[in-house]
Amino acid sequence: MAALALALTACSQPEEKRSFAVPSDLCGTPVPTAVLDAILPKSGKTLEAKARSREVGATHCRVNVDGATVIAAFSEWTDEPSVSKVARSNPYLDLDDHTSEDGTYMWSERGGARRIPCPVAAKDHPDLNQLFVRILIHDEKLADADAAKDLLLAYSKSVADSKACTGAAS
Repeated sequence: MAALALALTACSQPEEKRSFAVPSDLCGTPVPTAVLDAILPKSGKTLEAKARSREVGATHCRVNVDGATVIAAFSEWTDEPSVSKVARSNPYLDLDDHTSEDGTYMWSERGGARRIPCPVAAKDHPDLNQLFVRILIHDEKLADADAAKDLLLAYSKSVADSKACTGAAS
């Protein structure tokens, strides 16, 4: 009887599935699909990534699922070396959550900020020579500190390893 009740419950609540493919980049910046998969909604029909700019230091990428922004990724130049001060510009980042041992990044359930090296492009920004990346998770139902940290680290590594930052082909 219990098995029948379980089977009926499973049949009466079909699980929604994604109709979109999980990308392997955020607006052209490579990120492992598994890292994005952990952050994106488990259901939805369409995924669209839009960027006003893809230039390192001026990146503003938004990922929308079914028309609603779920993730945003930024890279920006600043003269501020403090991760905590830059992190304050992320409205979803709880500054009391997590800070890396080396002090280069902070993260919480809904985003993070990281200072990264970018020696080649920094030459073009003598007054604003600190490059930061920020991740924002707009949908609070997707909040996950481990997944946010993984996305922050993967995205920032890809930006730091880019030709714009190293001068070498990535």
